[in-house]
Amino acid sequence: MSAAVTDVRLRRGAELICRLGPRAVAELLAELGERYGITTEVVDRLGVYARLDPAVLRAAGGDRFPPQVQQVPA
Repeated sequence: MSAAVTDVRLRRGAELICRLGPRAVAELLAELGERYGITTEVVDRLGVYARLDPAVLRAAGGDRFPPQVQQVPA
């Protein structure tokens, strides 16, 4: 699978899981942490993201994905 396809699937998956609410996001993160033995790292990263100011993030456009640019073969 190409990196572009993986990126689109990751973005779409993130959008969908966020619609399910915080519990679904927490369950996903807990599952990934448990499966790959990185629970401490996941919790640490959550702390970093929790310190972000939502208003500043929104003003900088960091609350949404940039538009996808598709290369069209000639």
